Amino acid sequence: MSGGGPNVAQATGTRVDSAAKHQIAVRASYEHLLSWVRYDQVVLQKEKHAFSIAKDDMVIGISKPVRRNETSKGNTRNKAYPSVVSTLARMETPAKNYLVMLYHNPSNFQERDKFIQDVEKRPDVWDPVMSEVAKKQIAEMPEFYFVGISVGSAAAHPIVGDNTCTALVGGMKTILNGAFPVDAGDVLQFYWQCETNCFDSEGRRLDPISGRRSEDVSIFLSRNEQNMTLDSARRKAFYDRGNGVFTNSQTDGTVRFGAKMEIAYPKPLKTRRDGKKVPGDCIRVFARAMSSGRPFEPIDVLINRQSM
Repeated sequence: MSGGGPNVAQATGTRVDSAAKHQIAVRASYEHLLSWVRYDQVVLQKEKHAFSIAKDDMVIGISKPVRRNETSKGNTRNKAYPSVVSTLARMETPAKNYLVMLYHNPSNFQERDKFIQDVEKRPDVWDPVMSEVAKKQIAEMPEFYFVGISVGSAAAHPIVGDNTCTALVGGMKTILNGAFPVDAGDVLQFYWQCETNCFDSEGRRLDPISGRRSEDVSIFLSRNEQNMTLDSARRKAFYDRGNGVFTNSQTDGTVRFGAKMEIAYPKPLKTRRDGKKVPGDCIRVFARAMSSGRPFEPIDVLINRQSM
């Protein structure tokens, strides 16, 4: 093939995939997913596609709890493969808000530790009416880290299928961009879908959330809702359908039960609006963009997290 001709991916219309790649086996964390659906095993079995790992999903590793005096859930240290998830499932709102605050507000690790300790000492201040399940989810909230991109599929519940699959941990891969534009050469991090409204349209973190309660986080997120362009909304709706997200347009437009929500997306690593770095973003860097992309467009990334 001549130097000016199309490459293999362009000529065949296939995904970019490098010849040199590194892959490992990973295990869907049944223990955490069960907690995030209120310990209802039937939900994990009947709605398996809403919680399973699918091809091209970002798989996020489960490490020790952010609360240092908590033991790891399910004794993950004795598992042969890294425990991962691709979704926060149906995590309780106070627990999701806790995760949002943990990533958004602290400007250094000392502030992060203080927030964790404050909620641990006075959970009633964080949310005086939260359920026991939400309290347990907060107490066992793990440190999340990027593992790779799934090249197979894994079931959330071991009864309905194999809960292990293969993940690409180093090499080139085409994945779906998140809600923010990406330029070639950008350093990429992952973020959870529930964090979308923490950023402006260019992907910079907004000012810290005022207040120290779960309710303050909910108000902050509702006030900063992202207004997508029509093209971005159409692309998102197209890819959401692959995750089982359908809306009932004849009534109120709510998402039907059983959809795969609260997944992880890539975005460019950027400072806060005031130029300060955010530790919650820096620790989630995993790749460099090899191509530019609009929101919810496929982009080529070079995964290089494995050596950090």
